[in-house]
Amino acid sequence: MKNLLLTIASCAVLTLPAFADEQTVTMNIEKMSCATCPLTVRIAMQRVDGVHEVDVDFDSKTAVVTFDDEKTSAEIVAQASTDVGYPATPAKKD
Repeated sequence: MKNLLLTIASCAVLTLPAFADEQTVTMNIEKMSCATCPLTVRIAMQRVDGVHEVDVDFDSKTAVVTFDDEKTSAEIVAQASTDVGYPATPAKKD
């Protein structure tokens, strides 16, 4: 019985990261002027630990970013884009 409880407790601890919340944020991206700009923004954002997906749209000058909020934040992801020359800010919700 003791081994069973120990096994259950160990499994519970090992599955804790599975309960982290995933956030999706749309960001406005400034200074994108050519077709390669979105690639640079996407690569910079994807390098942030905890980012799962980045979809950059040149026409609307936005990026939709999905990330693990236990590992990073929208501000850190935005800073990664800003650091490579494309200032990013979370889009205002209507």
